[in-house]
Amino acid sequence: MGEKTGIAWCDHTFNPWIGCTKVSAGCQNCYAARDNNRYQWVKEWGKDYRLTADTNWKKPIQWAKQAVKDGVIRRVFCASLADVFDANIGWEWRAKLYSLINETEKIGGLEWLILTKRPENLKTMLPLMVETFTNIRIGITTENQEMFDKRMPIFLDAWKGKNFISVEPMLSGLNIETNLYADKIHWVICGCESGSNARECRIYWARDLRDQCNWYHIPFFLKQLMDDGELIVKPTLDGQQWLEFPEVANANIQ
Repeated sequence: MGEKTGIAWCDHTFNPWIGCTKVSAGCQNCYAARDNNRYQWVKEWGKDYRLTADTNWKKPIQWAKQAVKDGVIRRVFCASLADVFDANIGWEWRAKLYSLINETEKIGGLEWLILTKRPENLKTMLPLMVETFTNIRIGITTENQEMFDKRMPIFLDAWKGKNFISVEPMLSGLNIETNLYADKIHWVICGCESGSNARECRIYWARDLRDQCNWYHIPFFLKQLMDDGELIVKPTLDGQQWLEFPEVANANIQ
């Protein structure tokens, strides 16, 4: 649950707790809900939540120390099996997470990637102390134009730090230029849905989004696409892979 990750745009995954509820079209074929049927992390997905073990909570400290030793920054995707800003989670669990992030901030070596579909909760669930952290990048899922138009203004109003948008699963074409949002986006991750019930992702949607990112000098990461029914991770698009990352700065790198 985090030592290694198959998610191409991060180095580690860390789940402080497990459990979530579906809130929009992007959640329809949720991989976490599907995998819970096999692993039984929680009794009933959408109703039950479980804090992960203390041994799991110690791992980010180890990762940070190792990253500093190696002289690199490593990215940690936080809550791949949950949403940090889910209203069903009590303040105590989030406070525990913020304390851990603060500990790694002092060590250096990590950038935390926190992805949410609930930007409306940011203002009440992010304490002022978190706004001073330099090792956090918060993102929102914008699986289609409807969710982009709905979530972006709320998100940009609530969070002024490093950001990203995850267009995954990509369920429609996306115009990121609406309301002059494009010049406020720091990173874009894009990918099709996978699994037996995967919905269509047209290649020209990804190409158009790539072109918009290139125009606005936004790093663009194309995670996966379907090709003749086969899932291709880190695919080529117009003859090259698109695996761009934003620059990361962090103190204490030796």
